[in-house]
Amino acid sequence: MKWWLTCIKNYVKFEGRARRKEYWMFVLFNAIFMLAAMLLDVLLFGASLTNPAKPRYLSSLYGLFVFLPAMSVMVRRLHDIGRNGWWVAGYYGLAIVCAVLMMMGGILALGGKSIGGVLTVVGVLAILVAAVWMLVWMCKDSQPGTNEYGPNPKEIAE
Repeated sequence: MKWWLTCIKNYVKFEGRARRKEYWMFVLFNAIFMLAAMLLDVLLFGASLTNPAKPRYLSSLYGLFVFLPAMSVMVRRLHDIGRNGWWVAGYYGLAIVCAVLMMMGGILALGGKSIGGVLTVVGVLAILVAAVWMLVWMCKDSQPGTNEYGPNPKEIAE
């Protein structure tokens, strides 16, 4: 919980470094809190996976609340392994392009066009490759010593 609060407090701190523990504890508590918000949406507002018209107030508000903290800790995590934080923008940009490809592919496939299936598969594969790539980076150990983004937080803590 301490690490989640640290990320929330540093929600617009895009400089410096974040060690693996900070990032993954934030991800863990985010998942727990999002599941709780989704459960409350079901219990209080009747939200369901089968009916997208039902409101999902709490999970939507929580998602908005943690958007910037999640981006900033991801940028700082990339800094910790010596990568530029702009990779996050590229990752989200690719996700948007892939989502558009998949939507276009779905529409074309419904219209009987074979290219629709190809576009959908290309979009899915591209985002899967990017997600695995980002996952590998998020799991990498800290760059030892001081790098261009600051001192190693793991060495400071020890």
